[in-house]
Amino acid sequence: MAERFRQILDDLSLSPLFQNFVYEKIDSIESCKNLTDVELSRLGTSTIGDRVRFREKIKQA
Repeated sequence: MAERFRQILDDLSLSPLFQNFVYEKIDSIESCKNLTDVELSRLGTSTIGDRVRFREKIKQA
Protein backbone atom coordinates (compact mmCIF):
# COMPACT_ATOMS: atom_id res chain seq x y z
CA MET A 1 0.00 0.00 0.00
CA ALA A 2 2.67 2.47 0.97
CA GLU A 3 4.25 3.07 -2.42
CA ARG A 4 0.97 3.18 -4.36
CA PHE A 5 -0.65 5.35 -1.69
CA ARG A 6 2.31 7.74 -1.66
CA GLN A 7 1.97 8.06 -5.43
CA ILE A 8 -1.74 8.90 -5.12
CA LEU A 9 -1.02 11.62 -2.57
CA ASP A 10 1.83 12.93 -4.71
CA ASP A 11 -0.40 13.05 -7.80
CA LEU A 12 -2.84 15.19 -5.80
CA SER A 13 -0.11 17.41 -4.31
CA LEU A 14 -1.01 15.99 -0.89
CA SER A 15 2.20 14.06 -0.20
CA PRO A 16 2.95 16.02 3.01
CA LEU A 17 -0.09 14.28 4.52
CA PHE A 18 1.38 10.77 4.19
CA GLN A 19 2.78 10.77 7.72
CA ASN A 20 -0.66 11.72 9.09
CA PHE A 21 -2.12 8.56 7.54
CA VAL A 22 0.75 6.48 8.92
CA TYR A 23 0.29 8.00 12.39
CA GLU A 24 -3.42 7.17 12.34
CA LYS A 25 -2.64 3.62 11.12
CA ILE A 26 -4.63 3.95 7.92
CA ASP A 27 -2.75 1.24 6.11
CA SER A 28 -4.77 0.26 3.05
CA ILE A 29 -6.31 1.95 0.07
CA GLU A 30 -9.48 0.01 0.85
CA SER A 31 -9.78 1.65 4.28
CA CYS A 32 -9.37 5.08 2.67
CA LYS A 33 -12.56 4.49 0.69
CA ASN A 34 -14.56 4.68 3.92
CA LEU A 35 -13.11 7.88 5.37
CA THR A 36 -15.61 10.63 6.16
CA ASP A 37 -15.15 14.35 5.48
CA VAL A 38 -14.42 14.89 9.16
CA GLU A 39 -11.77 12.17 9.19
CA LEU A 40 -10.16 13.48 6.00
CA SER A 41 -10.12 16.96 7.51
CA ARG A 42 -8.42 15.63 10.64
CA LEU A 43 -5.82 13.98 8.41
CA GLY A 44 -5.04 17.36 6.88
CA THR A 45 -7.13 17.73 3.73
CA SER A 46 -8.14 21.31 4.31
CA THR A 47 -10.36 21.96 1.31
CA ILE A 48 -13.48 20.34 -0.09
CA GLY A 49 -11.74 20.13 -3.47
CA ASP A 50 -8.86 18.15 -1.97
CA ARG A 51 -11.30 15.72 -0.37
CA VAL A 52 -13.29 15.29 -3.59
CA ARG A 53 -10.14 14.70 -5.67
CA PHE A 54 -8.79 12.30 -3.03
CA ARG A 55 -11.98 10.23 -3.06
CA GLU A 56 -12.08 10.11 -6.87
CA LYS A 57 -8.46 8.95 -7.05
CA ILE A 58 -8.95 6.33 -4.31
CA LYS A 59 -12.01 4.89 -6.09
CA GLN A 60 -9.87 4.40 -9.20
CA ALA A 61 -7.06 2.69 -7.28
